[in-house]
Parts: sequence; structure tokens; C-alpha cells
Amino acid sequence: MKINDVNEFDGLERNPDKKLVLLSNVNMVQNDYKIKALELRFYNKANHQHIPNSIITAYLETNEHSIEAKYEEGNLDDITLEKSADLLRNNLGLSGLILRLIISLDNTLKMQNG
Repeated sequence: MKINDVNEFDGLERNPDKKLVLLSNVNMVQNDYKIKALELRFYNKANHQHIPNSIITAYLETNEHSIEAKYEEGNLDDITLEKSADLLRNNLGLSGLILRLIISLDNTLKMQNG
């Protein structure tokens, strides 16, 4: 199942303007999910007043499901995507982001299954 946890931002149904692969083809398990890929994705759009608005999402693909959730939003550029990826790799670590996405995934699945 593919879960989009970014309801308020139009445009996520298309391909991202840019994406950075943080993990792929790894042998990693978190909360019984086998991690297949972790990406940061950048979407850029202008609103009806032609004011730029961008969003960076975190995308996690597991053996069973995938989830895309908001990471950062505002008047961003693709350099911000690079800086966010560097911050995750060098300071915060990817495991915290993975755990956050797994928790969102579990909560969404619980709500859908009642």
C-alpha cells in the first residue's frame, strides 16, 4: 500500500522535481519492516498568486508498504534539499527519520484497519 501523509500540498501525484536517494538496496529491518529505499524528494510549485512554494518530503519504501511524509515546507530551493540530506547523513542520522516514517506508517495502517 502506498501512503501519502502530505494531504495539504497539491502536486505530489506527479514525479518530484528532484530527489536524493539516501538508502537503497540495504539489508535493514526496523519494526518488522524490511527497508528497501529512503529518499528526500523536492516538489516546487507556484500558488495562484505566483508565489513560490516548495516542499521536501521523505519517502520510505518497505517490503510491504511505502509512505511519503512532509519533511520541510516553504520558499525552498533545490540547494535546501542537498543541505537537508547532508544534515541527515552527517548529524541527525537516518535512523531517526526511518523510525518517524515507520511510526506514521503504523498509525495510518491502524486507522485504516479500525
